[in-house]
Amino acid sequence: MKVAIDAVGIRGHGGAAVLCELLHWLPKVRTNWKWHVFIFERDLREFDDPPVSDCITLVHTRLGNKGWERLKWVRKQLQDKIKSVGADLLFSFANIASNNSCIPQIVFVQQPNAFFNEGIPKHDFFNHLRMNFIRRQILHGARASRAVIVQTEAMHRRMLKYAPELNGRIHVIPSGFRTPSLNPLIRPEKKASIDKSCHPRLIYVSHPSEHKNHINLIKALPSITKFFPNTQLLLTLEKSQPPNVRYATFVEKITKTAKEFGIDNNLVWLGILTPDEVNYALSYSDLMVFPSLAESFGLGIVEAMATGCPVIASNLPYAHDVAGDAASYFDPLCPKDIARTVVTILSDRQRLAQMREMGLSLKEKYSYENIAKQMVLLMQQVSS
Repeated sequence: MKVAIDAVGIRGHGGAAVLCELLHWLPKVRTNWKWHVFIFERDLREFDDPPVSDCITLVHTRLGNKGWERLKWVRKQLQDKIKSVGADLLFSFANIASNNSCIPQIVFVQQPNAFFNEGIPKHDFFNHLRMNFIRRQILHGARASRAVIVQTEAMHRRMLKYAPELNGRIHVIPSGFRTPSLNPLIRPEKKASIDKSCHPRLIYVSHPSEHKNHINLIKALPSITKFFPNTQLLLTLEKSQPPNVRYATFVEKITKTAKEFGIDNNLVWLGILTPDEVNYALSYSDLMVFPSLAESFGLGIVEAMATGCPVIASNLPYAHDVAGDAASYFDPLCPKDIARTVVTILSDRQRLAQMREMGLSLKEKYSYENIAKQMVLLMQQVSS
């Protein structure tokens, strides 16, 4: 079978991590299938081409780069290319699928803010308007698809709230932790930044965005340092050379808040890390604090558990779906509750050990080999 994967729209972050893992594991699960992957040209995304096997063909394009061009891509230009390669199935990986696909299609929906507006400030009218538009386009494509993949039951329930007619077509297949390298490469300067930071080490693996909720985590630090004065919070954010203006705005706001609360010396700016470096940082941290307000999944939670790093997270459905009893939870809108949970868990060695053990027990569930097997079974059902 020949499968076309439309990854146009994926620029980086969690979507890129999932894509790269699937392009590694899908051919291992179905060695006789061919995969045709449409992806942005390198300068339009933040990640390099992943290494792929001979049965995968990467097709680079500048089409569908923004706005209405994306809709033109999925509805017309992609369909023409699918016909030219003779694909049997279309896997629309980047949320928006065609409403007139020439072959059976599956759509993978991973845009949380289109369905969970809790992550967008109430006063940000433009962003709410934008996400409402994106949600409508996602649902148009979902209704025209034979199957929809989401990563959590929370996402499943929220999609059904907006489109109950999709009942029976939505399948929950989680994402997972990135496959560890056999020979991990850690840049010396990154290793030094991690190794020299004081304990207890809190870490939040995340890019900057409104829904990632860095500010409330920063505001919680003064209360934490009353009990643990040497606490340091490791952030995977680039402070000195932010990649774009929007990124720089978030970094500036976090920096300003840290200075206002007198805890700027408790922050460790690790910068943007490679997967190997993320694993290293998590392995040597005492606690992952994940205060995000909206997620389609929560890759940072799974990656922390896979390294044995205990997790505390937002008391929201997505986090419970991913971590269950392996994590402890807090109100992400209340810095005092974040601090209280951190202090309580760090003070309880038995609970820390229990969380570590329970998190590691979930590794098989979140292995990409297992995830790829679930996806190809669904592809077979849809294509037949």
